[in-house]
Amino acid sequence: MKHILLGSVLFYAASICGQNNVVWSIGESNNSPSELALGPDDYKQFLANDFGYEDRYFLIGKSEAKKDFPYILPGPADEWGGTWSTSGWRTHDINILFNLESKPAQGTWKLVVDLYDTQQEKAPKFKVSINGKSFVYDLATGGGCVESKASGIAKEQILDIPFDASALKKGGNQVSLSILEGSWVAFDQVRLEGPKGNVTLPSEEAFVRNVEAARYELDQNGKRVQPLLIDIEHLDGSPTVTVELNGKSIYSATLDTARYILEAPMPAVKKKQKGAYRVLANNKIIAEGTVDRNPESLATAADYVDTRIGTAHSRWMIAPGPWMPFSMVKLSPDNQNAGWQAGYQPSFETVGCFSHIHEWTMGGLGMMPTNGILKMRVGDEMRPDEGYRSRINKHTEEAPLGYYKVDLTDYDITAELTGTTRCGFQRYTFPNGKGDGRVLIDLQIPTEYNYNLNRVELKKVSDYRIEGFSDQSSPNVWSSDADQDYIIHFVIEFDKPIKKFGGWIDDKIIDGSVVAADS
Repeated sequence: MKHILLGSVLFYAASICGQNNVVWSIGESNNSPSELALGPDDYKQFLANDFGYEDRYFLIGKSEAKKDFPYILPGPADEWGGTWSTSGWRTHDINILFNLESKPAQGTWKLVVDLYDTQQEKAPKFKVSINGKSFVYDLATGGGCVESKASGIAKEQILDIPFDASALKKGGNQVSLSILEGSWVAFDQVRLEGPKGNVTLPSEEAFVRNVEAARYELDQNGKRVQPLLIDIEHLDGSPTVTVELNGKSIYSATLDTARYILEAPMPAVKKKQKGAYRVLANNKIIAEGTVDRNPESLATAADYVDTRIGTAHSRWMIAPGPWMPFSMVKLSPDNQNAGWQAGYQPSFETVGCFSHIHEWTMGGLGMMPTNGILKMRVGDEMRPDEGYRSRINKHTEEAPLGYYKVDLTDYDITAELTGTTRCGFQRYTFPNGKGDGRVLIDLQIPTEYNYNLNRVELKKVSDYRIEGFSDQSSPNVWSSDADQDYIIHFVIEFDKPIKKFGGWIDDKIIDGSVVAADS
């Protein structure tokens, strides 16, 4: 029976795939990157041509492969891609936008990424996202070929990524390509395959990425309104964009060069209902559909804040933590190695720990929930498996004012943070079936300005409480004659009883109710 069932499934899949056609393609499947931008061998000009930025895109039906789609995508291990000791670890994105004329037909869809070659030593961890649905692949090392004349040593890899039609939508769609770890990939072709009858529409003056009802309401001149959010990209000219709801105009604006999130005010509703919208550019329909409207809470200016803004390639004291103004505790996720610009980088998809001190030259008191095998080092930012660092589900990350949340996928743990002026609060949701949960307290964490531990002590004073201190010194923080010494005193309280308490000093595990050491 199993053999018959398997044969039936394979036959069905093959018959569906046979009906697929190429919806769009970039490049030619000819084992050569010559028809793509910078091809066949001008990879060192990637940054000079402003490729890789999150706001850069390739628009199907408008962009040109030879000018707008780079044949190579650097990884964080590539210095020519911007990674350097003073600039930090650089990651890059290639974004492909396309406009489907109608609701995607049911059946098998497939994104095909035909890779011409990869780097020969540092294998890339390659991420593909389709409207936010992510697929991550550990690619093999390649031949290291970045010149077409050396194509004899190139090692082609083809990724066939099947997905359900529900991942796509009528109107604007986005495919994003990035490298999370390792070195570069070189492209031969990228194409989307789907059932026949799916057509992409050209975009002229503006491209609508997405339309949805806001999860909040606003007070507009004494009346409650629920914004209809239009994520729109300006393409050409100075188009006048008009938004209609149920046949009536509710918003109008003239676009300049930029990407916008427009707030078209819909009257607030008291119960769930549907509405029909149209978005027009210079009186030409560029998006239309229906939207679910629901009663929502009233928003203030503070609700627009995303504390990750400004954290890219920044400094230790700029992070997405739930910080009070001038607070003693600045609790935040850390994901970088020690050194210049250490702390939080939003393009990284790991977390090393959540630490409490983020002043310019001061740091310390890291905590991390884990399970499984005990690891006593945070691990390298490029090699998350070597330490207690965890990969994260980036789509679960939230960072509004006063709150941070993320899923730690290596441990299947959800971490939530908030804080007051002198206290940090953390909530960890541990999974069932993975053994006892563990909370690591690490007093020597990666920071921008390194520090030495002179004396440390952690003491379990009850089944719910730990007290301790960390006497720290940072030499030459301001100049050759400026040393900095400070002591972090802390109390950690749990709402669940501590089953076992211990620690480590260097690589030596310590059991008992007190862990202490002098330098």
